[in-house]
Amino acid sequence: MTKIGIALGGGGIVGCAHLGILLALEEARIPIHCLAGTSSGSIVAALYGFGYSARELIEFVPSIDRSYLDYDYGQFLNKLFRKDAQTRGLVRGKKLFELIAEKTGDARMVDLKNPVAILSADLRRGRQALFASRPLLHPLPDSDVFSDISVARAVQASCAVPLLFQPVEYKNHLFVDGGILENCPASAARALGADIVLAVDLVFADPVDAPFHSFMSILYRVITINVASQSKRTAQHADLVLRPHVGGIGMFDFNQAEHCMERGYDHAKERLDEIFDILDRVDRACHRKAPSSMTHLLTGKPFASFRSRQRLASTTSSFFSKIRQ
Repeated sequence: MTKIGIALGGGGIVGCAHLGILLALEEARIPIHCLAGTSSGSIVAALYGFGYSARELIEFVPSIDRSYLDYDYGQFLNKLFRKDAQTRGLVRGKKLFELIAEKTGDARMVDLKNPVAILSADLRRGRQALFASRPLLHPLPDSDVFSDISVARAVQASCAVPLLFQPVEYKNHLFVDGGILENCPASAARALGADIVLAVDLVFADPVDAPFHSFMSILYRVITINVASQSKRTAQHADLVLRPHVGGIGMFDFNQAEHCMERGYDHAKERLDEIFDILDRVDRACHRKAPSSMTHLLTGKPFASFRSRQRLASTTSSFFSKIRQ
């Protein structure tokens, strides 16, 4: 059976676009057999791999707000300018851990129903860390693989943006956001066994007319340019890259979550023809004697054929128009 993988890149609240994309793929009966995620993409990859549907996750999003950012203002400011400062970040990250644990319980990576890889970076070893629910079919260079770690801890580690979130201690390792090494983990999805990889890249370094008067504005712009360039390179491991442009949205603009989901949904629907082209081409090449071998991951229904795709795309309904009613 041809296996389809999806790589979900980081991008703060813009990562909600992943949910819209997954919903569009579900409605088109395109199965996702394995997922790789970095930073906010790791949240979606973990919960989807645990067994939640895109619709269930979309309905859950409105309950998430800034209260999940457990700022440590006092400790951060008190220690920031001291020689013996030991502060590691402004946000503890404990509430993010609790949020994921609430949805996954005590599940460890090996307990996930589907193959999932979550990316982080190990500050002490200077290498990429992969929290994987299954053994990789081929090793990734300069990467260490961990499987006996809780899903919640793996997500917390992948989302630990340096300086903003406190790094995550695990045994003798110190983990931070995987986006500093690979923000769009297409190679990890391929290593999980995907024959076809769809990558979702959410970071753009569009020209901006800004004065850049502050240290933080310059730093944020430098990071954005670097991550956007790196994402384009790593996304080349994918068969198709989806780049839903949501506009200038801040990392924690929670009130823009629905907009991001809708843009992801609309963008995926606009690209369905290209997705079906790739699926049909690879399926014919790999399974000439059994073109219907692709089956839906959840329902077991036959994969939509090339001939039926136009009808299917035109009848896909908008979930977002329904939830506003």
